[in-house]
Amino acid sequence: MDLLTINSLSLMGLAVLALFLRYLTTILEFIRLIKWSSTVPGPSIGELMENAKKGQILNWFTELREKYGPTFRIWMGRDLLVFFSDPEDVKQLLSNNSLLHKSRNYSSLEPWLGKGLLTSSGEAWHRRRKLLTPAFHFRILSEFKEPMEENCKILASRLREKCNGEEFDIYPYITLFALDVICETAMGIKKNAQMQSQSEYVRAVQRICHILHTKAFSFWQRTNPFFKYTEPGRERDACLRILHDETNRVIKLRRKMLEDAKIQKMADTENLLDNIGKKKRFAFLDMLLISQMEGVDLTDREIREEVDTFMFEGHDTTSSAIGFAIYLLSQHSEVQQEAFEECMILEGNEKENMPYLEAVIKETLRLYPSVPTYARYITEDLQVGKLTLPKGSNISIMTYLTQRDERYFPEPEKFDPQRFLQKDKEQHPFSFVAFSAGPRNCIGQKFAMLELKCSLSYLLRNFEFLPVKDFKPNALPELVTKSGNGIKIRIKSRGN
Repeated sequence: MDLLTINSLSLMGLAVLALFLRYLTTILEFIRLIKWSSTVPGPSIGELMENAKKGQILNWFTELREKYGPTFRIWMGRDLLVFFSDPEDVKQLLSNNSLLHKSRNYSSLEPWLGKGLLTSSGEAWHRRRKLLTPAFHFRILSEFKEPMEENCKILASRLREKCNGEEFDIYPYITLFALDVICETAMGIKKNAQMQSQSEYVRAVQRICHILHTKAFSFWQRTNPFFKYTEPGRERDACLRILHDETNRVIKLRRKMLEDAKIQKMADTENLLDNIGKKKRFAFLDMLLISQMEGVDLTDREIREEVDTFMFEGHDTTSSAIGFAIYLLSQHSEVQQEAFEECMILEGNEKENMPYLEAVIKETLRLYPSVPTYARYITEDLQVGKLTLPKGSNISIMTYLTQRDERYFPEPEKFDPQRFLQKDKEQHPFSFVAFSAGPRNCIGQKFAMLELKCSLSYLLRNFEFLPVKDFKPNALPELVTKSGNGIKIRIKSRGN
C-alpha cells in the first residue's frame, strides 16, 4: 500500500471520526429514547403505516387507548411521540410555562408560515404573542362582523340553488366562504373566492393545504430530505410563490393606503371614515403595519409570516367546525329547531351571548375538534404523573380522546349540547380543550367563535338542514380534522 493511499485512508478515517463525534450527543440521545420507549406501551411503526393507509386513524387511536390506557407511545419515523388523553395529565402539560416548543410535526408548515406564532418557540414566540394579543381584542374583532355577514349572504345565495331536495357536499361551499372572510379580515382585500373558485390564489391555498396534510402522515415524505425535488415538493413550492407574492403585494398596497391616509399610529384610525361616511374598518395586516410604524421591531417578512399564519389557521379550522356543525344539526332536528328559534330571537346580536348556539358549537368541537392533537417538543426531562419523559421526545395531547372521557362526558359519542348548559354539573376544566389552554391557547378563539356564530345563525335562519340516509363523515386527523368523504346533506329554504 503506497503512502498516498495510506494518507487518503487516514483522512477518510478522521472525517468519519469527526462526523461521529459531531453527532455523538444526538446518537446517544436517540439510543436513550429507544431504550426508554420500551417501558411505555404502544404500537409498532408497521401498525401506524397500515392504519394510516386505511384512513381510520382516529378509530385506531380510540382502540389504542382501550388497549394501552390514556397514555401510550408511537414512533413516527425517528420522532417519539407520547400521547396523553387524561384531563389531569393534559392540565399539567398545557399549564406548563416551559413546555412551549412545538414538535417537529410543525416544521412542514415553516416554508409557508415561517416562524409565525403557530410555529415559533421560546423567546421569539413570547415576543410575537405579546405583540399580537391586542389585535385580537373583542372590540376590534367586532368590526369584522360586517364582512362575515356580507359573505354569509353570498354563501346563502349560492346554496339556494340546492334547495331542491338533492343531496350534495356542502363543504366546498363552506371552505370558499371561510377563505373570503379570512382574506377580508386578515389582509383587507376581497378575493371573491365564492364567485371565483378557480382563481390562482384560491387554488394555491387549497392545494398547499392538501400537500401539507399528505406530507404530515406520509412516512416517506416526512423523512425524505429531498422532498422539495419530488413532484409534491415542486408543486408545494409553486404554490408558495403564488401565496407569498400575493401577501407581499398586499403588504405594499395596504402600506401605501395607510401612508395616503396619513396614518402613522393606532390613534389616527379612531375617527377615519370610509367613502360613505362609516367608520373605516382595518384588517389584521393594517394593525401590524401600524405597529411597525409606531416603532415595534417587526420586519416585512415577519408581518407576512403572521398574516399567512392567520390565513391558514382562520380558514381551515373554521371550515372544519362549520361543516361538522351543519352535519350534526342535519342529524338532530330537535337540536336544530331550538338553535333556529334562538337565532331568530337574537338576530343581529351574534356578538353577544347566544347560549344554545354556543353549546351546539362546543359540542361539535368536542366530537370533531378542529385541531385533533397538540404536540410539543421536550427540551429537558419532564415529569408527567408517574412518568419521566426524556429530553428529545415529544408529547402529544390527543384532544379527540380527551373530549371522549366517559367520566366527564357520559355516552361520549352522543351529540348533546345540553352538556354545556348544565350549570350544576362540575366539569374538569381540561376535559374540553378544543381551543387548547394555558400559555399557548388559541389566540384567535374569540374571532373563531364570532365567525361560527355569525355563519351558523345566518344559515339556520335561511335553511333547514336535512339528513342524508346512511351518511356519516369519515373524520381524518390531518393538520386540521376534515371529513374524507365530505359533508353530505340536503337543505330546504325556510322561505324568508
